[in-house]
Amino acid sequence: MADFTFTQFNTQNIRTGTDIILTTGRETAGQGAGTYIADAIANAALLAAHPLFVGRSSNGRHFRAMPEAGRIDILLAGAKADGIVDDSDAVRAAYDYARAIGADGVTFGRKAIRLEAMALPPEPLIEGPQPALVIPPEPGIHDFGGAQLFSSTVSRNIVYSPQYASPIIDIPLIADVVPGDTSVRVSASDAAQLQVGDLVLWQLGELPYDTPETLVWDYARVTSVAGEWVGLDKPIPEALILANVTGPNKRLRKLARLENCVIRDVTFNGPTVAESGVSISFGKRITIERVGGRNIGAGVVIGRYCDGFTAIDCWQDGTDLIQPSYGPAFNFSESRDVTLVRPQARGVKSMVRAEAGAEIQMLGGHFENTLTNSAGQSLGTSICVIEASGRGNVSIHDLTITGYGGYRLAEVNNGQAGYEGAVQITGTLRLRHPAMPFSIPVKSINGVLDMEIGGIREVHDFTRLRRWSRRFMLRDNEYLYAFGPPGILVRASFFTASGITIGAGNQLTGMWLGREGNNGSNMTVAPYGPLIPGSELSIPVFGGTVGGAQWTLRNSRLQLLCVTAANAGLDAACKFVEFEGWVTTRREQDYPVNESDWLAMSTSSDALESLFKAWDLPALAAGSTMSVDLPIPAMVSTDQIEAVRVTGGLNGLTLDSVEARAGLARLTLSNRTASAIDRTPTDMAVRFARERVGR
Repeated sequence: MADFTFTQFNTQNIRTGTDIILTTGRETAGQGAGTYIADAIANAALLAAHPLFVGRSSNGRHFRAMPEAGRIDILLAGAKADGIVDDSDAVRAAYDYARAIGADGVTFGRKAIRLEAMALPPEPLIEGPQPALVIPPEPGIHDFGGAQLFSSTVSRNIVYSPQYASPIIDIPLIADVVPGDTSVRVSASDAAQLQVGDLVLWQLGELPYDTPETLVWDYARVTSVAGEWVGLDKPIPEALILANVTGPNKRLRKLARLENCVIRDVTFNGPTVAESGVSISFGKRITIERVGGRNIGAGVVIGRYCDGFTAIDCWQDGTDLIQPSYGPAFNFSESRDVTLVRPQARGVKSMVRAEAGAEIQMLGGHFENTLTNSAGQSLGTSICVIEASGRGNVSIHDLTITGYGGYRLAEVNNGQAGYEGAVQITGTLRLRHPAMPFSIPVKSINGVLDMEIGGIREVHDFTRLRRWSRRFMLRDNEYLYAFGPPGILVRASFFTASGITIGAGNQLTGMWLGREGNNGSNMTVAPYGPLIPGSELSIPVFGGTVGGAQWTLRNSRLQLLCVTAANAGLDAACKFVEFEGWVTTRREQDYPVNESDWLAMSTSSDALESLFKAWDLPALAAGSTMSVDLPIPAMVSTDQIEAVRVTGGLNGLTLDSVEARAGLARLTLSNRTASAIDRTPTDMAVRFARERVGR
């Protein structure tokens, strides 16, 4: 073992025959001790190019640093690895030297390393601050060994972009393309910059609102160059009319692409607010493993124009930010075949974003909604767990969300028609909150929703939806209430017979969709209507709220109210309106599904009707509630009351609920007006059903 450090090489007279030296350190003993060899590679030229790794003895012999297990330790370049001193120069020097001698990469180890922004000219593909470390273009494994990287300025941490390896050559198209084209037309001078075998990226069309985002993109190899025509090895899938694109994305780009790259075992720390973690532009078969971000401003993993990108056990924690993280933890655009395995995000505004046609699969994952404002309040709808816009697509299998209940679970609209994204959720979606979230995308769930809200657990099965339908044969001057099953309404639609006039002053004045005790909204008018004669109208479902009926009433029975005008000529017209809905079932064992609920979910039953002619309802004072018992000797408590029909309406009274009891139907009526109401006698009818024998 030598008794001198690397910086003392020039004081040592090392005799011929001694070709391997073990130093005690770099500047000081114990810090950066390494092995140095004198061979054909170690010479004056290598010393001039990499003075941090090549020593020259006093008698003129050159010794170069040797890799350990194929990698160069950053300590050999003089890195302090104390989290305080900026080690950027040492780290970059280690990468440069490793590349020069053909080593496998760089060793960091479990150390604290501060990397500040590189002094590089602005690069058009990387918006904002420059990176602290640039991944070299060669395929390889970048194993950081559990290192903690710090940044005190607003900077990116690790970025790859081909601009740093070689120039990007833009080649504009000069002719429109059609689907299936395998050749494009460019100027002859631009075509001369290409040759057979070159890799090019095509960018065709742009998405609102960020004009660099491309509508259609892909990589291709050049197969031929003939004058103004460039042949490609794959067809272009969509047409492009050049005159319709105002921005730059109507071009080929000749560039280098990072392929077969692995980055693993590193944590990015931003005690101020560092920009991001790993950002890859133009990559193929990229793998990120066990990479985390703490107090970084944007995302821990960012990909753009990537084909085959996998992030395994990566995470971002923003709980100690001095300002909220403004970007999603995992952010992808113009990328396909992206897989996130068990991602985790805490204290950030968003977990995953797919935009500009990005396609993401997420397997498992945990989002903790813990971000608050200066007053300690949840940020509410400013939090969006999953974002898919600009034709982005996210498929999720198993996801757990904890923390505050105020958030949007998924957003698929960027405000521009025709550019909506898509979110699909399978497996089990687990929500654990003290209060309800603001919205749940029920139309996106194709698995199980397991909610424990305020200690109360509900398990809704979206794989076994129950269909419930009800047809209203229209008669004049009626209020017809119909009651369906409880549960989350996932899909809903109305079909209206042709020839019916709809709306105020017409034959069908109201078709209300709500929950028991809440009429909801009238489907004969905007925003959910109007119903269209002779057509089916699909009712939008917003976060479990349908037609204005509140999400909190999800376990109350569905309620439909059909209102017709007097003397409308409907008695002999045989016209109808039919509702069809699909409702989730409950799966937790402690939830009793009673017989009447199952009957309500059935599409057919043995229906009975009791008619009460000229029934005189008692007077009801302003603001009060009363119960009215209609005697039905055949009724038992397990019967399902399907409908209540009132000729001429209730004159301002509200039907809050109806309950089957032994020998009677109990109606609960409210007067929510400021005056007493005494309804004149009117015909009433109660339609009810029971389980058929043998069913």
